Amino acid sequence: MQRTGLGNSASQLPSGVRPGAGNATRPGMDRPGSGTGTRPGADRPGNGPANRPGIDRPGSGAENRPGADRPARGDVGNFLGIGGAGGIGGAGGIGGAGGIGGAGGIGGAGGIGDRGGIGDRGGIGDRGDRPVQRPEQRGDWSERSQNRNENWNQRVDNRHESWNQRQQNGQQRRDDFRANQDNRWNELESARNDRQNWRDQNREDWQQHRSDMWDYRFDRADQVWDNARDYYDDCFDDRWWGHCGWGPGYGWVGTYPPNPWWWWRPVTWAALTGFVYAVTPPPPVYIDYGTTVVHEKEVVYVDNKPIPAAQYNEPVKKLAAEVEQPPPPLPPTEEEKPSEWMPLGVFALAQEEKGDPVMFFQISVNREGIISGAYESVLSGDQQAIAGKVDKETQNVAWRLGKNVETVYATSLANLTQDVSTVAIHFGKDQVQNWLLVRMPEPPPADAPPKAPELNRTPPPVTPIPVKTVQ
Repeated sequence: MQRTGLGNSASQLPSGVRPGAGNATRPGMDRPGSGTGTRPGADRPGNGPANRPGIDRPGSGAENRPGADRPARGDVGNFLGIGGAGGIGGAGGIGGAGGIGGAGGIGGAGGIGDRGGIGDRGGIGDRGDRPVQRPEQRGDWSERSQNRNENWNQRVDNRHESWNQRQQNGQQRRDDFRANQDNRWNELESARNDRQNWRDQNREDWQQHRSDMWDYRFDRADQVWDNARDYYDDCFDDRWWGHCGWGPGYGWVGTYPPNPWWWWRPVTWAALTGFVYAVTPPPPVYIDYGTTVVHEKEVVYVDNKPIPAAQYNEPVKKLAAEVEQPPPPLPPTEEEKPSEWMPLGVFALAQEEKGDPVMFFQISVNREGIISGAYESVLSGDQQAIAGKVDKETQNVAWRLGKNVETVYATSLANLTQDVSTVAIHFGKDQVQNWLLVRMPEPPPADAPPKAPELNRTPPPVTPIPVKTVQ
């Protein structure tokens, strides 16, 4: 699949006020394939009522939920400052004044993909006139294996058969979760709103709530997998990096025969800490946003201890704001040589409650703890470089998209070794939302028989969380 660059396109990133929500048709977003038909496994955002399940819309659910304060209409513009009055791209639709690709927007003057920016014109994010649609909706999607070697084709064929097995074997599980999803979420929300009465992590009701929360998250991750399937396997593969407009400037030829999905590889805690830490690696710190770290307006509760939000959040946000854009995370030029980068995998960014996965990260780290990688919205085609850093003392990890330092994604290093983990998204000065990172399974080797992927459903342990604050 030919991709054109990272930056000048509509973003599907989290926003407190999703422009255009409610009506099936939006200005400037005529989507091919919309209509009355339903496509199994990929409910399409934008078709039908605004509150239809399957729309990954930040801000849905209970209002004023602790730990998920959402901006009101007109507040902070859009979650990322993309899109002005009137919806996506401002008045008149995508690319309007103040909007995505417009003046002051992403890809606009001084933005990513603009003159002098990352990738320049035709570089990171310049989509040209490609319509807003998903990869599997395009007429040439089935041709993505053309001009690939036998290793690629065999892995793609096995992968497709594996997902078919999963589809056939998990129908009852999917039906049960879908039937009870709203009730289960409402019960979790009710308990979350009452948590001031039982904050103590030693209490049985706190432990039961956390267990119920993780049961829901794992079912939610299964839902994300079922919806994503193998539709996006050419995101962040070797050819993707060759066509994104970022890698070529570093001598990348866009092919890595030893493993086209080198960037998708999962990582263990032992391997990761052996790579990042020069001395004896520390025990893992798992941050469970919403239970062990809770953002409530001006206060953050860490292991049930209140800390002023500004004191806790600023050191985390600086990890993303103060790092220069690193080069792309490329594999070693020779397979036997050590790599400068360790890929941590590919993750879907998903709302906890419900929604279709259309936003994906590839996250990598080097030995100094610098975070590199990329973001793509497979719905809009928006592609961005990411940049961030690991705090080796606290194990906090934070990154940004391109040059946007106003929105920061934060989690812990150990969280990025899990199949499912929580991520806190900071935007502006004091807005925070809790989302999920769901690892996408790496395509198995060509000689491996087709096998339905299985999610690791073991919740991370509750661990002490070190804190670095500013006064």
